[in-house]
Amino acid sequence: MTEEELKTAIKELDREELMHIWQERRNPEQQAKWGKGKFFEYAILRSFELEGAEVKYPFNVPFPQAIIDGKEVIEQIDGIIYEDGLTVLAESKDYEDNNIDIEPLAKLQVRLKRRPSPVIGCIFTASAFTLPAQVLIESLMPHTILLWNRSDIELCLNNKCFRKGLHLKYRSVIEDGNHMLNLSAMAQLGKI
Repeated sequence: MTEEELKTAIKELDREELMHIWQERRNPEQQAKWGKGKFFEYAILRSFELEGAEVKYPFNVPFPQAIIDGKEVIEQIDGIIYEDGLTVLAESKDYEDNNIDIEPLAKLQVRLKRRPSPVIGCIFTASAFTLPAQVLIESLMPHTILLWNRSDIELCLNNKCFRKGLHLKYRSVIEDGNHMLNLSAMAQLGKI
C-alpha cells in the first residue's frame, strides 16, 4: 500500500478492529497487506487519534533547497501527536526479537534539534530498550524523549489511555527525571 492508502485504511479502523489487527500484525498476511512494521507505526497514531488527540501520519521532510522538486528527503517522520499543549515527534519500532539500542534515540535527538525546544519525542517499541539506551536517555538533554515499551503500549491499547499515559510520562520526566515511567506500575497504583 502507498502512504495515502495506509492513512485511509488505518482511519477506517475503530478500536476493536485496531486491537484485532494489533494481535495479528506479525501474521504474514497482515504484513503483506500493511508492510513490515507499518501497521505498528500507524496504529500508535490511530490510537491517540481515537482518544481525541490530533495526529499527523508518517511523512517525508524534503531538503529545504529541494522543496520545488521534492525529491531530496532528509527525514522520514513516523508521525506527530498534538495533545493538550504537547507536541510529540513519534518514532516507532516494531522489532520482534531485538530490543531498541541507542541508534533510534540518537536519530530522534537530531530531529528534535531541528525543531522548537518545546517539541518532545516518544519512541514506541514492541519490545524493550537495551541497557545502553536506558543509560543514554538520561544524558540527551535538553531534548526530552519518552520511552514506551510493549507493556506500556498494550496497557494503553486495552484501557484507552494513550493520552493519559503520555501526560503521566511527561509529568514523570519533569518531576523525577524519569524518561521510562512504567505505566503498568501506575495502573497498579490506580493512576490509570
